[in-house]
Amino acid sequence: MVTERLREIAEKTVEYAVKQKADQAQASAFMMDNSLTRFANSQVHQNVARKSGGVAIKVILNKRISTIQVNTLEEKEIEKAVVQAVKIAKASPPNKEFKSLPEPEKWTPIKGAFDEETADCEPKYRAEKVKEAIETAHSKSRLVRAVAGYFNTGSLAYAVANSLGVSAWAEMSLTYMKTTVISQSGASEGFGTAEKYSRRVKDIEPSLLAEDAAEKSVKSLNSVKLEPGEYEVVLSPLAVSTIFMYLGYIGFSATPYQDGQSFVKYCLNQQIFDGKLTVRDDARNPKTLYALPIDGEGVSKKALNLIEKGIVSEKSICYNSFTAGKENKKSTGHALPPIGAYYGERPMPFNVIVEAGDATLDEAVSETKHGIFVTTFHYVNPVEPTKAILTGLTRDGTFLIENGEISKPIVNMRFTDSMLSALKDIPLIGKELEMVEETTVPMMKLKKLRFVGISAY
Repeated sequence: MVTERLREIAEKTVEYAVKQKADQAQASAFMMDNSLTRFANSQVHQNVARKSGGVAIKVILNKRISTIQVNTLEEKEIEKAVVQAVKIAKASPPNKEFKSLPEPEKWTPIKGAFDEETADCEPKYRAEKVKEAIETAHSKSRLVRAVAGYFNTGSLAYAVANSLGVSAWAEMSLTYMKTTVISQSGASEGFGTAEKYSRRVKDIEPSLLAEDAAEKSVKSLNSVKLEPGEYEVVLSPLAVSTIFMYLGYIGFSATPYQDGQSFVKYCLNQQIFDGKLTVRDDARNPKTLYALPIDGEGVSKKALNLIEKGIVSEKSICYNSFTAGKENKKSTGHALPPIGAYYGERPMPFNVIVEAGDATLDEAVSETKHGIFVTTFHYVNPVEPTKAILTGLTRDGTFLIENGEISKPIVNMRFTDSMLSALKDIPLIGKELEMVEETTVPMMKLKKLRFVGISAY
């Protein structure tokens, strides 16, 4: 098994670091296998496959910390990296807030996290499924001009060891497909999108994605401009996912919490969201996508209540060993794995599950007198983290709802609003959950969301 080899590499790396007089050392050996089929203008235009491996190394000398990553699994190159890491640590200033790397603790693998068929998926299979999506989209309407997107399959494995005795590993498969359909009628263009994420390639149904995207695309033709202002909104799971992904990043991570930049810090034990809103982070829940039993430090991942019936508390915060040490606490198992360098050292909730309600999308639309349906958001950024203010644009299917029916497409709009306000009144929460990257979410109807402008596209 690849995990056995990775664990052996991680343990040997730590042993070598200790021989180099490191006080403490940690090594995360990883292997990623990723295959991607891209399509545009209704044809496959790229098929790529990449297998990469490496070791992320951390050494500590008298509270002087050094981290280095090498993209190789060759022993001699790893040893060179360890020597370099020790040199860097010696030249670094001490970090007085550092307490210790984590101690070993019991952990258990997650059954069903790895699907061999997904990990070994052939390009021919992906190409056939892409063809199915393209043909389905074009069959929906003569107005469909082009179909684009990507279909990804692959796997991830990593093993973590440290000088205190940690030795743990994780392995999972992953697949996702996005289909975007472009329609045209005269000078007007319409756009629609649909996505699906899973650990099993057989869960991806390209024809269903294409039908959904094509229907939105055709309905988006001849869009009209809507005046900015506050509107009731019905959000698809894709849009809901974006909101909770950013809340995890700006609010529930220990890094902004300790830096005074998290809204949670100023709202402890208050019901700041609708009482129907309960959100958990739980890597062992079968409904979550990234089913990893351990974090990037080999710590068993803990389930957390991020929001309990609208209330946030000190127990809502995700810690790694460093941030936990600053408060004399234990890690909650939220250090990112070695492939999460985009977020740096920030601990993150990557298994966010919003508790389902009892509504359907049709019910949410029918109970909306004057509002907006949003398929997805993009170019979203935090504006004021302490108030959970986000800004972004709607995309690929934005519609006006009038008297309980979707009446006409509207030009994409920019929203800027505090999620403390937007999620304060949630009339309806969907009963069906969708896995969307690091979140598992339902559709939602919000009483109001503030739109501040109209997009040029």
